Amino acid sequence: MPYRIKVSFIFMLLFSASGHAEPLQKTFSDWQITCNNLNYCETRNLPGENGLVMTVSRHAGVNDRPLLRIDYGNRYSGELTGGPLKDNLLLDGKRLRLDLKHWTVEPHHFATSHTISIDEFFQQVMEAGTIQLLYRRGATISLRGLKAALLLMDDVQGRVNSTSAWIKRGPEIPIPDEPVAPEVTPARRPPLALTRDETTGLIDFGTWRIDTDECSLDPQRREVSVSPLTDEKALLLVSCEMGAYNVISLAYEVTRAQPYVAKGITLTLPFTPPRQTEKQLELINARFDPDRGELVTFGKGRGLGDCGVASRWQYNGREFVLAEYAEESTCDAWHGSDDWPTLWTSKNAPAGDVEMTP
Repeated sequence: MPYRIKVSFIFMLLFSASGHAEPLQKTFSDWQITCNNLNYCETRNLPGENGLVMTVSRHAGVNDRPLLRIDYGNRYSGELTGGPLKDNLLLDGKRLRLDLKHWTVEPHHFATSHTISIDEFFQQVMEAGTIQLLYRRGATISLRGLKAALLLMDDVQGRVNSTSAWIKRGPEIPIPDEPVAPEVTPARRPPLALTRDETTGLIDFGTWRIDTDECSLDPQRREVSVSPLTDEKALLLVSCEMGAYNVISLAYEVTRAQPYVAKGITLTLPFTPPRQTEKQLELINARFDPDRGELVTFGKGRGLGDCGVASRWQYNGREFVLAEYAEESTCDAWHGSDDWPTLWTSKNAPAGDVEMTP
């Protein structure tokens, strides 16, 4: 079986078996690539500490909306000085010449979505070693691994041996459509607010009487928060482990009236995250918005907050469903959680399709 057919067949099996494209995050030499459940992929060079980063992204399907950008500095860098990038980039020691007619150009940033301009750029740099900033010798973009990352992007999106491939081009072949985004459905309306007596009773229950044998924190140091989940049930979050910048909690669905009946809540991902073997997600720095029915987690890889895992879950009246998952595995002071690459995304379905359950 030819390689292209074999790989396409494997991806078809994965899609049909799981109902979505399988997310991934991999590193090739000095490049990291992330693809989400819609086969949207983005790749960038590592590390970001040196301040100069190239990012390439592309959607699946015919409407691919590619983007190539080069940035010098970010929110961690502070104000930067120096001449504009367009006049101060070297390619293997020689001045990088670009036709910027179809580029958006700023002093320390430029980008293009123009297909021909991106193709011309790749033709110029693909076999080179580095792009370097003239006035800051340490600010470099290593090109080792770029070709492998783009080839994987082409493969994930079914472009290899097609005219739209960036690496291995061939005759015109049909490009697979972008997978359909899963829908998350909020409950019909926000739940009734907790009364003072309900709040007091549930916090006391969560602090002293709920089964938290697996919690390492002493009950005196545990933090308990309670929020309305439905008109009959509440969400109880109990902190169980605490580090320098992460708090891991246990979650419970508890009846709002005595006698309290509690049921543990487990967040199960619809895919296995990179470098993990299980789909269960710990509730790290978890917060719940009862008006929106959204539970968010934010696990920092280090105190700076430039790496880690962030997720958003929608309560639909019966259970929490994953709405969004982002992960940055490289701690290199490049971007904050708002810009971490996504491995899972969804769209909102009309509210009201799911009844609140008692």
